[in-house]
Amino acid sequence: MKDRYEKHKSHKITGSFELFHPGNLQKKIDSYGYNFSMGKYCAFLLAAILGAVGCGLVFSLRWYLILIVMIACAISLPFLILDGYKQMYEHKQFLDVSDYMEQILYSFRLNQKILLSLKDTRTLFREGAMYEAIGTAIHYIERGAYQYELYKEALETIEHTYPAQRLRAIHEYLRTVESNGGACDEGIDLLLQDKAIWTDNVMLLQEDKKAARLRAIFSLIVTMLLAVVFHLVYRSMPEQYTIVYHPVTQGVTTLYLLLNIVIFCKVNRKLAESWIVPIDAEEEKLLGYLQMICNYDEKKEAKKSFMCACVALALAFLIGLWGHFIIAAAAAVVGILLMNQHKIGYRLAFDKVVQEINRVFPGWLMEMALLLQGNNVQVSIEKTIEHAPVVLQSELQRLSDQLKRTPDAIEPYLGFLGMFELSAVLSSMKMLYAISESGNGDAQSQIRILVQRNSKMMDKAEKLSNEKRLAGINGIFYLPQVTVSLQTVTNMVVFMLMFLGQMKL
Repeated sequence: MKDRYEKHKSHKITGSFELFHPGNLQKKIDSYGYNFSMGKYCAFLLAAILGAVGCGLVFSLRWYLILIVMIACAISLPFLILDGYKQMYEHKQFLDVSDYMEQILYSFRLNQKILLSLKDTRTLFREGAMYEAIGTAIHYIERGAYQYELYKEALETIEHTYPAQRLRAIHEYLRTVESNGGACDEGIDLLLQDKAIWTDNVMLLQEDKKAARLRAIFSLIVTMLLAVVFHLVYRSMPEQYTIVYHPVTQGVTTLYLLLNIVIFCKVNRKLAESWIVPIDAEEEKLLGYLQMICNYDEKKEAKKSFMCACVALALAFLIGLWGHFIIAAAAAVVGILLMNQHKIGYRLAFDKVVQEINRVFPGWLMEMALLLQGNNVQVSIEKTIEHAPVVLQSELQRLSDQLKRTPDAIEPYLGFLGMFELSAVLSSMKMLYAISESGNGDAQSQIRILVQRNSKMMDKAEKLSNEKRLAGINGIFYLPQVTVSLQTVTNMVVFMLMFLGQMKL
């Protein structure tokens, strides 16, 4: 699944230039299931050009600079149009996969057959990508030809179209019940509860992103009006003091308009992101942080920091002897910081890993609760390793290896992520140990308690994921304020230089 989306991302980058051809843009929008005509494109292009000309005239730009802004608007237009349709497409994808997950769980509860559940679920969709994906899966099962596992290969056709993590977990559970039989009510209740938490949080995230987009656009409008006010002030000045046609003013104003176009494209792109594709967890960075924490030698790192600090402090002393006391003080401050850099770096890495564990651990525990419906604890842990988040994989492998050597010991459970001392993790691992030691009847009641504890953790984890998704678009709100500040400061410097020049004359 991940490889497919990396390939899709690469194809998207290499095919970006194709969008400049209106016919290719129309085909791309058609692939989303929407109609787009050349008449609409021409109307959008005319509006963009008129907007660029209007801004150029308001800011008194030279004709060639107006042309640059016009070209920038024309270049960004296909991407803005495509992002507008992609927003609607991604929202529909989310609604489709949400409806599919809910319906197939209810259908499977009645008949406990994947094929019958797929046929029942397909009746919800009259046409579209989900209807076709379900139809492909049904045909694959009915044909009966497969390489390794029939239901896994059939359901992967849906997972490729809708790469939601929870969809894979649901399909895994359905395959387990189909193969092993047994009661499935508790597992389905758990999946429905998890799906409801996910759906509610995604809907909340959508509203938050739309609100953040409105704030960013409002910031663009307000800062643009402020720039126009300053420009009118400069235009009202006597000719010998005006900077309106100064090359620097013309250049920085053009740059300001171009940056605003980029900001507007960026905020629309953020809203067009997928609601079902997992967010980028920066796996390489997290692995680096985790290795740093696991291999951390405080004495060794403190020695390195001390050596770096000595160099900086010695340099500060020499600079002080030469009489540059301000520079020497700055170097001394750097030396003090270098002396503690190993502690600062470790703390930052530790906090990053803890935040990621809090975000992904409830999802892993959810998968465990499902696997425990038909497996013991050790087998369930082993099955989760392959698809586990990167911050958990090494610890899960270590836990699995220890349990193979001492299956009845509690120490491997207590030592899981022990260096982070997370109470929620410790409590859950104690519960898993209790389940491994209890009989079948007691195990089911213990699993129910585990699920109840995990529900709140899942909701908190979803909110942490939403915060990561919102961080980028919330930061865009401040960019227009930065660009207008740069333009205003530059124009004021140019004005002061011209004013002082006139005073000398």
